[in-house]
Amino acid sequence: KLTTTSMVFGLTWDPTFLKTRAGMTMTVESGVGLLGAVISIVLGNGFESFIYWSTFFISGFFLFTHVTNLTQVLESKVPAIAKIHLGYLAIWTVMLAIACIYRFVAWNFISIFSWVLLFAFLIDLFFKYRSSPSSTAAPGPATPAAAEAGGKF
Repeated sequence: KLTTTSMVFGLTWDPTFLKTRAGMTMTVESGVGLLGAVISIVLGNGFESFIYWSTFFISGFFLFTHVTNLTQVLESKVPAIAKIHLGYLAIWTVMLAIACIYRFVAWNFISIFSWVLLFAFLIDLFFKYRSSPSSTAAPGPATPAAAEAGGKF
């Protein structure tokens, strides 16, 4: 039986991630970011160009870490990486909303890329937020003996 993972340059490549919802949204974010970045050289402004180029590189980085199974290594080195990713999605969603509002006033072909990215970021943000652990911690064990027993008593 053939597996979908392979070793290239010491990295485990697993393209099956691209078939998941998270993989598809990250692929759309990175791909549309690159297309928008190239087109914004002519039709966009500096703000939009920044959004598109940074989306291409940052979403592309997160996509690369998932496809190469580096996410676990990255999470062990930077435990807050999931919150960083969630913060990135939230901030870029706000910036894309601003770009879309601006393009209501000064419409241009580049606004199509802003809308596509905004919807992709909203979908990704919704599912990432739903899957993130709650920020409120459960109450700890009442006594030191209960803490030693793993909070079971």
